[in-house]
Amino acid sequence: MKRLYMIAAMTLLCLITAGCPEKPVEDVLDIKGEWQLSQISTKASIGGQTVDVYVAFNDGGTFELYQMLGTGRYRKYAGTWSLLDKVLSGSYEGGAQWASSYNVEMDENRTQLILTTTDGSEVQTYRKASIPQDVRNDAL
Repeated sequence: MKRLYMIAAMTLLCLITAGCPEKPVEDVLDIKGEWQLSQISTKASIGGQTVDVYVAFNDGGTFELYQMLGTGRYRKYAGTWSLLDKVLSGSYEGGAQWASSYNVEMDENRTQLILTTTDGSEVQTYRKASIPQDVRNDAL
């Protein structure tokens, strides 16, 4: 009888441990690198202007953003960023906060970065791309 209880207990233990799937290790989002805006979907109007944006998320939580609206020259913005629980937020040099924080997703190849404003009003898709040297040199 004691042996029967022991076998039952061992069988139960095996079933419990086999029935509980291992907790998957969550991918750590690493957005560091250089990106170019490839698509934007917004509920607000941006005046029908062409928008071109490059952004570099650097080690140490700093960023450089190069933005051109319409035609003309790129404007450079810089500041700091942080990523906590898949939410990206930041501030510009001088302390002004970004207009929104963003929920962050990446494709499985880590070549596409998708930023969705936390209120869902805008989705920005970036592709992995180096910032051209002339963009950096000629920016205002």
